[in-house]
Amino acid sequence: MFKSNAQVVDIPIENIKTHPEILPFIKEKKIDHIEYTMKRFGQVTPILGNLDGDIFYVVDGNVRLEIAKKLGLKTLQCLPINISNEDVVKFRLTSNQRTKMSYSEMVKYAEHMLELVGKTQGKKKELLGFEDFDNEDHHGLVGKDRFELTCHLLDLPIKASSLRKLMDIHWHEEKDDDSLGLIEGLDNNLFSLDAAHRLVKKDKKIQEKNLFKEWRKNEISNQAVWSKVFHQSSDNLSNLKEYRPNFAMFSPPYWMMKLYRNQGEMKYGQESTLEEYIIHSRKFIDALVEIMDKDGVVVIVIGESYSGGYMGVINEYENMLKTSGLEIIGKCPWIKTNPTPTNVDKFFRPADEMIFVCKMKGGNPIFNPKMTPTKDGKKGIKKSHKAKNGSQRFFLQDEERVLTNVIETPVCNPTEYQKYDSNFFHDAPCPMEVYDRYTSSYSLPGMTCIDIHCGAGQGLEIFAKWGCNSVGVDIDIESVEFCRKRMDMVLGPQNQEELLQVA
Repeated sequence: MFKSNAQVVDIPIENIKTHPEILPFIKEKKIDHIEYTMKRFGQVTPILGNLDGDIFYVVDGNVRLEIAKKLGLKTLQCLPINISNEDVVKFRLTSNQRTKMSYSEMVKYAEHMLELVGKTQGKKKELLGFEDFDNEDHHGLVGKDRFELTCHLLDLPIKASSLRKLMDIHWHEEKDDDSLGLIEGLDNNLFSLDAAHRLVKKDKKIQEKNLFKEWRKNEISNQAVWSKVFHQSSDNLSNLKEYRPNFAMFSPPYWMMKLYRNQGEMKYGQESTLEEYIIHSRKFIDALVEIMDKDGVVVIVIGESYSGGYMGVINEYENMLKTSGLEIIGKCPWIKTNPTPTNVDKFFRPADEMIFVCKMKGGNPIFNPKMTPTKDGKKGIKKSHKAKNGSQRFFLQDEERVLTNVIETPVCNPTEYQKYDSNFFHDAPCPMEVYDRYTSSYSLPGMTCIDIHCGAGQGLEIFAKWGCNSVGVDIDIESVEFCRKRMDMVLGPQNQEELLQVA
């Protein structure tokens, strides 16, 4: 309807006036964002209106006229469309309709305004202060004002804090080979900006975890670990203080369940009363606490006793731990899938033990939990339950998830240790799989780990698997000699060389 074959012409400012028909519609507006772009880039879009002699009457572009006067411009580019007075208002209504700006548009406009187009992704983050995104005091050289100014000048429908989140989402997607499609999801109203940013934060944690796994794998291969085994009782470990273990794991003798060989004067596990067994257990805990690193973790596998009925061994052991130099982080039931046949009067067949995971009081241990694959083994955005207001919620599923605190394994198969010496036997070694879960979760390559009842050396071998040095202690000389032989075979000739350096 409004067609013109006219050419854009430069008209002096003094000859440009607002069309009388649109004067009733002119209201005061925020114009500084347009003023900024006109001052920096000049007039980009011509003003539309009617040319009547030497006077140009503005139909669309009155704000640019006012800014031109303010900036002291001499002329403006004008495009005569020469429409009737009756059509002026209709023209403004149709020509000034605007669609809602999409998030992808906001991203591109913001990058242009911030003069970051063509910069590398890393440079963009540096310029905008995304090195420490969650720190409110750290948002680039000009601080938060840079984002506030961009929102203001572009007249964006979001606040500066939201723009920071949007740009963080965009750059995360830009650098990620396995994009989650978050910007597209925002444009399609699948989720809110805050929800999308929470997904990004989760994805960053997943990526950090994967980087850690790669780092750990490399570190393990680069470690020249050593193993030392001591023939002594573990109720006094003062001679081992120099090692300052970061992680300890052991399975003490059952109470009144087995006759262990070479138990020395204490005969730990053969006490006539449970109270005496707990007193002796406390001696081992106190001796261990004395030599542990201040942020160390202690994992204890303790079995119940049904000698003469239920005796409450685990409860008493837990109460003892609560008054020691350790804090219990949590308890893990260990369910044995092939328990040793045991008959208990008027009760079911026992098939469990308890695993206490403790830390030094006031300590801050590392924790990199052992994971298991998710159902489909793929990372992706999944629907969650709906919010109270009916809106759809989403979560980011990783390829794997943290294991539960319940562990299910068979009891130790003698082949785990008899391949090193077919003549050696141990009454009740803890399976390597149990040691593996906790060692992998609470140790780092290069740390020193200790087993104060090392028995057949299951723990010592697992410590080495995860790139850790190992210290083993046992009162049974046969177990000590076997463990030394086992670890020399596991680590090879370099173990003896390392021992000479350690000694």
